[in-house]
Amino acid sequence: MKKLNLVNEAKSEISYKISRFPDGQQNITINSVYNRELLSEVLIYTRLNSFKDLEILICATQALREMGAGVIAVHIPYFLGSRSDRKFEQGSVNYLKQVICPIINSQNYNQVIVLDPHSDVLEACLKNYDKIDNHSIVKNALTDIDNKNDAPYRTAIVSPDAGALKKIFDIAQKFGIEKVVTAGKVRDMKSGKILKTELPATDWTGIQQVVIIDDICDGGRTFTELAKAIRESGFEGKIFLIVTHGIFSAGFDLLNECFDGIYSTNSVKDIENPKLTQFNVF
Repeated sequence: MKKLNLVNEAKSEISYKISRFPDGQQNITINSVYNRELLSEVLIYTRLNSFKDLEILICATQALREMGAGVIAVHIPYFLGSRSDRKFEQGSVNYLKQVICPIINSQNYNQVIVLDPHSDVLEACLKNYDKIDNHSIVKNALTDIDNKNDAPYRTAIVSPDAGALKKIFDIAQKFGIEKVVTAGKVRDMKSGKILKTELPATDWTGIQQVVIIDDICDGGRTFTELAKAIRESGFEGKIFLIVTHGIFSAGFDLLNECFDGIYSTNSVKDIENPKLTQFNVF
């Protein structure tokens, strides 16, 4: 299967050129040396952070089909609108179900690969959907944090909320970590704003590192508040954050204060920060 990498052109097995016009339109030209036999099966790697990314993806897909590509799969680690998986208020739309997924479905991909999706709505809405879990990311991060055989006995995982608990327990079971703590969020009932993060009474005896695991970090306040709650509960060891998709829209000042290390992929963007380790998915 030939790879068309729209994120890292140097790694693309199919060469191409992207054009951008003054009115904002984008287009893509696939190198004409590729024939029907070479393009029989193609896997497109792309980010999907905006409609600009979506435009190039659709142009690439149609250009490949014009050149005779038969099977086309697409690898979209972070899916645009992942958290907008329901209609939040009257008069709005379910962005994921009614806007993004229908556009992707219209391209009739043979496979749509998504990394650690935020909710099960994608599975219900996307045709030929294929999910990759976060286990390899977590494994690489945990190994970097503590690679000794008895590391699971010195490690605790904190789930940011009850909604993430099933995924956290799966990870804990896979990596032999027995200590799992679930945080709770106190919200303003009218605005939905998080007022406080709470932890149950916890005995940290023998625990040297606490790891918070989740799928997305946007501004990061959920995690910085959780780190503060862990400190307030009496934990004196190291605290790490592992998130599959790092947006980091508020920067790293608070995150760097609260965490000894941060792990993420470059599914959203490539970032340089002294405490951030990024795993390449492209």
